[in-house]
Amino acid sequence: MITTVSNDLKSIILEDYTCEKIGLNLTKSEIPAFLGCFVADKDGKTLLKFEIFQDALDFFLKRDIDGKESCLDIELIPMFISALERFSAEINIKDLAGFKLEGKNIKLQTFFDFEDYSVIFLLNPEVDIKLVDSQIRTYFSFLFDVYHKEFQSFRKMSSVDYISHIELIGRIWLKDLNKIYMKLLREK
Repeated sequence: MITTVSNDLKSIILEDYTCEKIGLNLTKSEIPAFLGCFVADKDGKTLLKFEIFQDALDFFLKRDIDGKESCLDIELIPMFISALERFSAEINIKDLAGFKLEGKNIKLQTFFDFEDYSVIFLLNPEVDIKLVDSQIRTYFSFLFDVYHKEFQSFRKMSSVDYISHIELIGRIWLKDLNKIYMKLLREK
């Protein structure tokens, strides 16, 4: 199992997207389809964060059209989603499989159908997630199964040492997911 990743490997993995390459003046079609995702426990504690590039979620969520930064704490997103999931149970919504928020600049899509975890994606608002829904569910089912011990250790000890290699693997998968999505979109 991978426990550390060399800086050379990190730079190879991250070379496709950077803040500098992306820039501030993007059209919707220039924004990557899948910007990043959170994996959180059912209490809303962030366990993992996959991003298309380092700090991509901050980059896309904290800047407005004029390039000014907001003071949003993106770590609050999983807690907010967890509260919505719990509230839905309180008002007797049965088997809530997900939740979606959609705006002009970004889309948020959740998957609640994993027993111990919620997966929260931040997307380009034009993404049709149905094209890759099964790939996403399959990937996370596999991830939670293969890294079950690491997730349990992280939840108990809150140590990033158990999870950083999984974030790097997730970043690679996220880039692949973007490529798969674009291919499926072209074939559609």
